[in-house]
Amino acid sequence: MPLPSQTFSTIAELLTYINTYVIPNGNEEISGEIENNVENAVCNFIVSYTLNSGLAKIESSGGDIVLSKPITVIQTTVPDTLQWPDNVQNEFYIVNATGTNIPLAPGFTYYDQNLSARTTIPARFVVHIAKADNAQWIQVNNIASSSILPPQTGHPGEFLTSDGSNSSWTDPVLYIKSADFDLDGITYSDTDLVNNKFDLFFDTLGNFIYEEDGQWSYESTGGFKILIPGIDANTQDLKFHLFKRGLNSNN
Repeated sequence: MPLPSQTFSTIAELLTYINTYVIPNGNEEISGEIENNVENAVCNFIVSYTLNSGLAKIESSGGDIVLSKPITVIQTTVPDTLQWPDNVQNEFYIVNATGTNIPLAPGFTYYDQNLSARTTIPARFVVHIAKADNAQWIQVNNIASSSILPPQTGHPGEFLTSDGSNSSWTDPVLYIKSADFDLDGITYSDTDLVNNKFDLFFDTLGNFIYEEDGQWSYESTGGFKILIPGIDANTQDLKFHLFKRGLNSNN
């Protein structure tokens, strides 16, 4: 008969098996198969408990990735989402070697040393997470994600900004002309401006115009709408400068 081979994902499972089949009452009920199972299980468990016993996985595929190794290197292709199961060590190393933040799957979060929730693996960064006794996954390497400088290639002259959780490059001042407006002639749409605060300088008039005075309004999908009567980008040569402001600014 083939030799049995037993594996367990936790010490608790191993102990349950031992205490069920290895009867410590002297009745000589332990078979060679049961004892072989236990010894195989112990050996397999020791190997499994070693962090990199199964070798780190180099992940180059896209889609929704579920980590299968305690150490994973993401290279070349950026996954759509990333998630992980519980494992023997209750910890994972995730190496994002790409130039793009990798989003976590819905419901997956880890917490940095400031206990701020993180939902991405930052570009060009290694995240080491471990499960705490409250079932939360905690980042246990020393650098918080918020301090990571995003890749600079392709962003000359731009400024570093933050949405409160992640850093990115942006132009702090936008130049907007009539041709940039929507077909209605009064709406400027830009999804990159969703939830942004900004000031508008109306170059054509030579002064700022103000949202609180009812001269324009924010668009919920990003951008703004001019509310000054008679303004029409379809028939007029309009020019604006948009100055972005901090999301926590008072006005």
